[in-house]
Amino acid sequence: MIGVETLQFELHGRLDDLLPTVGKTHVSVRWEPIARIVRVGVSIDEYDWDHRMTVLERLLAFEAAHRDEFALEFDILPLMAIEDDSFVQV
Repeated sequence: MIGVETLQFELHGRLDDLLPTVGKTHVSVRWEPIARIVRVGVSIDEYDWDHRMTVLERLLAFEAAHRDEFALEFDILPLMAIEDDSFVQV
C-alpha cells in the first residue's frame, strides 16, 4: 500500500548515504492517491550543482523504479532557504 510514510522511508533510504556529501537533508512528501502523483521536495545543506545533480540522479532512479505505480514531481532546494518546518512541508 502506497502512503506518505512508506514513500518517505524509501526516499530516505535512497538519500541517507549522501549525508557526508550533501550534508543535512529534509525530505517532504505529498501523496495524491486519486491522481496517483507523488510530490517530493528535497532540501540539502551543501547546495551546489554537483550535489544537486547527485540528488537528482537518485530521484530519477526512484521515479524509474515506480514508473508503473505513480507519477513523480520533485524539487531540490537549498536547506538554508528554509526558515521553519511548516514552510518545508508546503
